[in-house]
Parts: sequence; C-alpha cells; structure tokens
Amino acid sequence: MNPYFKQIFVVILMIIMCSSQANTNTDVLKVGFQIKPPFIIESNNQYIGVSMDLWKEIADSLNTKYTLIEYELTGLLGAIKNGDIDIAISPLTVTSSRIKQFGFTQPYYITNLSYATKAERDSGFITLISNIFSMGFLKSLIPLLMIISIFGLIIWALERKKNADQFGKGVVGIGEGIWWSAVTMSTVGYGDKSPVTPFGRVIGVIWMFTAVIMISGLTASISSSLTIHKLKTEISDFDDLRKSKVGSIAGSGTGDLLNRYKIKYSNFPTVEQGLIAVDDGNIDAFVYDDAVLSYFAHKDKFDGKIQVVPSSYSKEYFSFASSNYELIEHIDKILIGIIESDDWELILKKYNIEYRK
Repeated sequence: MNPYFKQIFVVILMIIMCSSQANTNTDVLKVGFQIKPPFIIESNNQYIGVSMDLWKEIADSLNTKYTLIEYELTGLLGAIKNGDIDIAISPLTVTSSRIKQFGFTQPYYITNLSYATKAERDSGFITLISNIFSMGFLKSLIPLLMIISIFGLIIWALERKKNADQFGKGVVGIGEGIWWSAVTMSTVGYGDKSPVTPFGRVIGVIWMFTAVIMISGLTASISSSLTIHKLKTEISDFDDLRKSKVGSIAGSGTGDLLNRYKIKYSNFPTVEQGLIAVDDGNIDAFVYDDAVLSYFAHKDKFDGKIQVVPSSYSKEYFSFASSNYELIEHIDKILIGIIESDDWELILKKYNIEYRK
C-alpha cells in the first residue's frame, strides 16, 4: 500500500475510534430506583439519599448522562431482568434467587435484620396482681412450698419425741416443723424453735446450706415473674417470630428469607405502613433491615412508641443491580474506591446511618 494512503487510512481509523468512544460517553443510561429512605428520598421534587449520592459520584466518574425512572419493587426487579433499565440504584438485597436472574455490584452497605415491636407498659398495680396469680409465679412457688414441707416433716419426725415442747404430736406438731423450715430458709431466725437431737441438728445444717443455694435462684425466678414493667411482645429470634403476628414486605430480601424459613407474615406495601400496624397493635412485629427500620422508627411519629430490636441472625448486603455485566464491572472499580474513602463515611453520617467499615 502506498505510504500516503496508509497514513490516511490510519487517520480515518483513529477518527472512527474516537467517535465511537465519544458516542459511548454520551450514551444516556436508564437508571431505575424505588423510593426507600434513607437510601433514596424524595424531597422538594428532588431525589437524595445514600444510594443517590453514591450513584451521582459514580456517574461523574464515568462521565455519563442518565435519566431516572421510578418503580415499585416488583416493577423494578422486572425491569432489571428484562433489560428495560441499565442499572438499578435502589439498595437491593443480594439473594440466591435474584442472582440467577441478573448481576449485582459489590455491596456498598451491610445491615442486619431487625424487629420493630411496640413497647407497651401496663399499670403497675394491675400487673402485680395479674403476675401473682400467673402460672409463672405458681410454678416458682409450688416447688418451694413442697421442699419446705418435706424438711419440716423430717425435722418433726426426728424431734417429736425428745423435743415435744417445740415439735408436738399430730397436725400441730407437723405445722411447727414446717414453720421452723420456712423460718430457717428465709434466714429470719426467730429462735423460737430449734432441733436438739443429733440427727435433727444434722438435718438442720443440711437444710440451712441447701436453702441458701435455693433461695437465690427462686428469688430471681419469682422477681422475674413479678416484674412490673414488661414488654408485651419479646422477640429475639426466628423461633419467636413463628409464634407471633409478623409483617414484612413481600418480594423483598426479608420477605424471601421469611418464606425460606416458612414463617407466615402479613404483606405491607411500605415500611411505614408496617410500623403503623405495629403501633396500632395489628401485628406483633415488623421485620426488615436495621437501617431502614431505624430511620422510620426515629421519626417523630413513632418516637417512644416503637422499639427496634437488632438481630444478629441474618446479614443483608445492599448492592446496585443490572443485567449488563460489563457495566457492573466498570461501576465496581469506581464504587470500591468510593466506599473505601473518607467521603463514604460522610455520606452515611449525613443520613444518620451507622458507619460500617
């Protein structure tokens, strides 16, 4: 080939490549999202939040334009799967079922499941009376009375002949033995009755040490059953959820987890509506990720009414999602750099989210 034409060919090829690169940079990405405070918040006709701030930094680094498209959760998942959008920037939980349908970026936030419950307190007097006649109190009291009676009978049998003045015959003597047993166990020590026979004193010493050990455990048990202020609903693990009225969001990562463990739950369209159901007493607990629950529970509407109980049972990983794996690879390189920088901590603190490194 003539060197002159060869140079022209190379120049044309470079122009085509530069044009192609320019077209790539000017592509307008379709970015899908779902309103999910504090990660995506609508404020004054603008979208802010952790995920939105993170995406804006990524888009600036990619030097790309984008258009935002709002979806509900089900529609957003379908749009990712069908390729109707290029990237979803809502904090989507990485699950085994979803990862078979589309790809995820590196997680940018890790959270645990939490249970939002209503902390109701009853009147002190009513609670005291009801607990005195509760099964918990009786289960603590009945064994105690039985053991006191057994030692009372033993000491009466040993003392009734040689110590008849203190432990007489018949029912009255048995009652005196039980009285001595109760006074000894309580460490009151009136001194009105005491064994005088060798075997009686041996039994007395054994009962003294046995009573000291027993009384500590029984006192704690009885005190627990008589606690004036108790939460009506105490949920700490999945076994408690099986016995409670539970709410969550169907199709979410939490909903998938509850389905996997065959825990029945009522479906709510939003976290806020789920918390309202807890506050109204329609459900015992609303299960969702800790960051989102804490955000809503600390709003004025639920302040002092709803308690968020953290769980270490399950971790959730929040990521962007897309069916364009090449785009995910480009985003990952930038995303990792952002979340490892000090700027990421500032973004999280801006929306009152705990910083996790």
